[in-house]
Amino acid sequence: MNRQKEVKFCFLLLLCSMLSIPVKGKEKATAFRVFDLRSEYQTNPIGIDVSPRLSWRVQSKQRGFSQAAYQVLVASSLEQLNVKNADVWNSGKTFSSQSVGVAIYNKVLESRQRYYWKVRVWKNAHEVSDWSAPASFEMGLLSADDWKSGWIGYVPGMPGRVLYFKGTFTPRKYIKQARAYVSGLGFYELYINRKKVGDHVLDPAQSSYSKRVYYATYDVSRYFNQTANSIVVPVAPGWLGTPRLRMQIEVTYQDNTTETLNSDSFRSVIGGPIVSSTIFDGENYDARLDTDKLYMPGIPQGLMNEEWAWAHNTDDPTGKMVAQKIEPIRVVEEITPTLKQEVRTGVYVFDAGRNLAGWVALQVNGKRGTKVSIRYAETLYKDGTVNQENLRNAKSTDTYILRGGGTERWEPAFTYHGFRYFQIEGLPDKPRKGDIVVKIVRTDVAKTGAFECSDSLLNAVQKLVVNTEASNLHSVPTDCPQRDERMGWLNDLTVRIEQAIYNFNLSRFYPKFIDDIQDTQDAKGTITCVAPFRFGMRPADPVSASYLLLAQKCYEFYGDKRIISAHFDGMKAWVDYLCARTKDGIVDYSYYGDWCPPREFLADPNGSGVSKDTPGKMISTGYLYLCCKLLSDMAKVLGKQEVALRYAHIADETAEAINRHYWNEETGGYASNNQASNSFALYLGIVDANHIQRVVNNLVEDVKKHDYHLTTGNLCTKYLLEMLTEYGYIDVAYKIASQTTYPSWGFMLSNGATTLWERWEFLTGDAMNSHNHPMMGSVGSWFYKYLLGIVPEFEHPGFEEFTIRPYMPQELTFAKGSLETVKGTIKVSWKKEGNMLTMDITIPENTKAKVYIPAKDKKTVTEGNRNISHVKEITWLTERGNNIVLLVPSGNYHFRCKL
Repeated sequence: MNRQKEVKFCFLLLLCSMLSIPVKGKEKATAFRVFDLRSEYQTNPIGIDVSPRLSWRVQSKQRGFSQAAYQVLVASSLEQLNVKNADVWNSGKTFSSQSVGVAIYNKVLESRQRYYWKVRVWKNAHEVSDWSAPASFEMGLLSADDWKSGWIGYVPGMPGRVLYFKGTFTPRKYIKQARAYVSGLGFYELYINRKKVGDHVLDPAQSSYSKRVYYATYDVSRYFNQTANSIVVPVAPGWLGTPRLRMQIEVTYQDNTTETLNSDSFRSVIGGPIVSSTIFDGENYDARLDTDKLYMPGIPQGLMNEEWAWAHNTDDPTGKMVAQKIEPIRVVEEITPTLKQEVRTGVYVFDAGRNLAGWVALQVNGKRGTKVSIRYAETLYKDGTVNQENLRNAKSTDTYILRGGGTERWEPAFTYHGFRYFQIEGLPDKPRKGDIVVKIVRTDVAKTGAFECSDSLLNAVQKLVVNTEASNLHSVPTDCPQRDERMGWLNDLTVRIEQAIYNFNLSRFYPKFIDDIQDTQDAKGTITCVAPFRFGMRPADPVSASYLLLAQKCYEFYGDKRIISAHFDGMKAWVDYLCARTKDGIVDYSYYGDWCPPREFLADPNGSGVSKDTPGKMISTGYLYLCCKLLSDMAKVLGKQEVALRYAHIADETAEAINRHYWNEETGGYASNNQASNSFALYLGIVDANHIQRVVNNLVEDVKKHDYHLTTGNLCTKYLLEMLTEYGYIDVAYKIASQTTYPSWGFMLSNGATTLWERWEFLTGDAMNSHNHPMMGSVGSWFYKYLLGIVPEFEHPGFEEFTIRPYMPQELTFAKGSLETVKGTIKVSWKKEGNMLTMDITIPENTKAKVYIPAKDKKTVTEGNRNISHVKEITWLTERGNNIVLLVPSGNYHFRCKL
């Protein structure tokens, strides 16, 4: 028995030793994995119309993971991919740390084709991950010839009505797959057998319809049965004004034969229960017209006392068809409002609890023909009724006429409102809990940032900023959601971009909007004040540096190089136009400048928001300088060295012109020596080195003179906080941010604000008095960039490398937060206890950070229980001011030091 045991033991020992011998040609799988595969920043998209850039993330159990190489396989079927037959593309083992924006090279992708892909990565020569789970992407209609349907509409009759287009489809065989390619302008919904397809609302995304029109692709396979199917598409005027429909449904049967339903299949058109719907005025719905017959297969004559009309061909809109890559608008949250009071018999006023964008959904039971109206507002009169004066020409009222005969549920489909309060009249009975629901509606971009600190006021301001930004994402970044405007203003966006990109994933939203800007551009290079161009002026105010900043920030945050290459010529044309509008180096026009400073600093307190102290042309020229610098940097990214040098030279000349015209040697500041002019000059970096301290001193003294209050408008508020912080006055910046008296964000909060105001003053009435306006929200980026210290680097796009440098005001005891990036989640938390500081940080895999620790001596800095000099992953870089600068790879770290 002992001999047998010895033999077995030796055999097991031999087996183990054989298993431990590396097999030639095989890499060792290790404790890291590849996940979160995305194509064009989407998970398994269908209906895309560009060759997708691929990205992935890596998860490792160990610190310091850095990808050394990757291999991507792309196949035409899952079966081919599973046997590692990359019949479309095999990247081979590619030595690169790139995990974002990997392009499929030299391959022509086909319309409608679905492709499957997977990836594996190497940490070093021997350690390789397992293959990722497979992902996919499906192409849309890539050529104009793929569209077998034209546009149809019905101009001769039913002006202003929502039109219902209808068709009936009976499959010839069993269906394998069905795709619907749809665009209904202004807005549409698609119903098959009375079931709504998808969960989009207010689709498609708005655009300049003469330039581009967005369509969505739906997998409608499961909606069809083998008998006759009813297909109904209500289309509202929306932003276009007259309903238009372009749709084709492509059916693939089990035997791989196909059938296409084009416009001829949906030519029956009629008015329906949505009698009218407009963006600003609201929606009118008559439930008595909502009959089963409308949605049944076939076209009965005389339905609803009207005859069906025959939709005809129309040649507009003329824009090219483009796949809608932006996230759709959806209902993202539901709120049960509070019944504030019954102001008069049968007149009920509700409070949603915060200002928001969306609509009210009803549940009601009453007599046939009873009319219920809902009026929306941001404020109330003294008698408790809703005050709609600041909505100007927008009626912002929905009406519902009951069908009768039981419980009815309704909500609007093709409008939305900005409001906190709403007033309902005409209800048969007093509403019960659950009868009234508020639905919040916006482009369904994911929240990516979180911020919290020891000051509850700053936490409340952060909530103001996020609520306001969320209320103004409706396929374009709007200025407000409530009044007769709701436009994508480029001047506001210039300082709004960063706070929004810290708080939300805008990797698809911003590239769509920069397309909107490009579509406004004319042969001279001019762009317009808003995009799409429905309001405002041409050319745009030069403060609209947002055109270039969108490209820069998408490159920094998302590693999106394509946005730079696709828009470089357009951005260059805009900068060239501004150069052509200079006299002695100064841009010769301005509309807005540093818009809407506090009332006493307005040129006309009873009129517009133009500043009386900050020269508009100085601001215009400053943005020309900034745009030249941005263009030069982006030219380098594209390898256009001569172009980069040219615009760097123009920038230098522009800086000289600003200093020549606006530097005041006597006061030691710029222009009127006010907060806006001085902080803007510092931000641009154009101040002579010998003058910097005088400018900074003047800036600080002006803040103190105004008892630590700002005097800036929508643009320079951002620069004021940032320059005070960067030049050593974090506590002064903090006092401004944490003020509670006018003008300040705290003043808004103390007056009941739940979203940011358009002005620093609390105003109502028929004027510029929006109470949900994101242009004053740049303080949100200050929270992330300075209090948390998370800053991406243009030289290392997509967080290949970034900075963590928190600034710590004396009155704050802690700050913590996170940012979800294309590489993973960054976390920063710092806390002061006596004379000790603790900092906890998380750095995602396949990236590294320059971390600033506020300590004078690196010998006092520990990570975990060890001095940083003994932590092998960490590299000491330098000492800068009162900071120790470390290069830290991926992982979780716990630092401690003496303050």
